[in-house]
Amino acid sequence: MDFTEETKKTIRKKAMFKCCFCQNLDIEIHHIKREEDGGSNDISNGAPLCPNCHERFGNDPNKRKRITEARDNWYEVVERMYPDNRELSRTEKISTKLLKFQHNQINLDDFKQVLKDFANETINNMTLGTAASTASGIANASVSPSMSPSASPSPSPSPSESVDGVHFNVVCGKCGTKVGLLVGSDVCPTCGELITG
Repeated sequence: MDFTEETKKTIRKKAMFKCCFCQNLDIEIHHIKREEDGGSNDISNGAPLCPNCHERFGNDPNKRKRITEARDNWYEVVERMYPDNRELSRTEKISTKLLKFQHNQINLDDFKQVLKDFANETINNMTLGTAASTASGIANASVSPSMSPSASPSPSPSPSESVDGVHFNVVCGKCGTKVGLLVGSDVCPTCGELITG
């Protein structure tokens, strides 16, 4: 048995439709403790993970504690950042459009227009916090479409900038993972190495 649709919807909303490790959209609801190992199908056993983080962390029972900590931390960050849930409907809308695009239900030009509208609304309502996040997202999106992030040449690691538990432009010194924005964590989402600098 799987999570009910209502449980999945609740988890998605608590996570603002974003992965608890990397904050990417397009999340799957992961069983922290597998059903085969006695895990339940309730909210307490679910974690919002994007496909990459799901593959990276999801099949390793030794990472259950890390997944739970990342999920709980991300839920706290979401509550602090969006106390009145005004942003929820915008994020839900863009997440829904992303899924439609991935399933070929809308074409690239239509999806680009959705992104432009979302970006313009974000820019028009920008605060200091959203400015940093938006800049990071734009910088991450500027990777050449002919190259995947893993295939792109690695620049020399530079120290990350950090403000109150938020790291910008992180390059892990151990595995080379590049993260534009790392919130509420001091560890690389790929290898677990401590982020310094």
